[in-house]
Amino acid sequence: MHIKSIVSDEDREELERMLSLGFIIPNQLFKTRQKSRMIIYIFTPVEFLLSINCYLSESYLMFGIGIGTCVACVAWIIWYQMIGKNFEKNVHEFVWGRSGYETVDIDENAIKIDEDQIYEFKNIDRMFLYKNFFFFITNEKKIFIFKTTDMESDELIKIIKTTGILFEKKEKPFNIYKYCKKGKSF
Repeated sequence: MHIKSIVSDEDREELERMLSLGFIIPNQLFKTRQKSRMIIYIFTPVEFLLSINCYLSESYLMFGIGIGTCVACVAWIIWYQMIGKNFEKNVHEFVWGRSGYETVDIDENAIKIDEDQIYEFKNIDRMFLYKNFFFFITNEKKIFIFKTTDMESDELIKIIKTTGILFEKKEKPFNIYKYCKKGKSF
């Protein structure tokens, strides 16, 4: 079976949103993650000043709530600066640089991507299908992804079912990383 994996910019944006777990965080209010982060950066010091004002006016319950919110926001900011920003960068580079394969060839033993990467079925732990994107997780807990047409998807599913690879079709975005328990995923 020969697949020409063509991924549009819209597909890449959806894939990036999914891999960066953007579907978990409700960004709809602020439209983008960047605007959401900017709101947190602005909101935190303002909330701190309001909390101090509550303390001075002896509204200790509101002071506690405000300080608790500030602590949560500062913890998130620290996490984002130390880990989250790099994670998002890695996801972006993966999606825009390494998810659009020119060709994918599949036979009864392996998947060959762009003439240089070969993944034997015995080294693939599981596979997920989401909106014609096939997510493969290897035994080393690495992910590779490609997109197919509806007809190619049906044919590939038939091949996969004969290999014994765990297969699951997902209707909604999902956390692929819960299936990768160790190491770097891309």
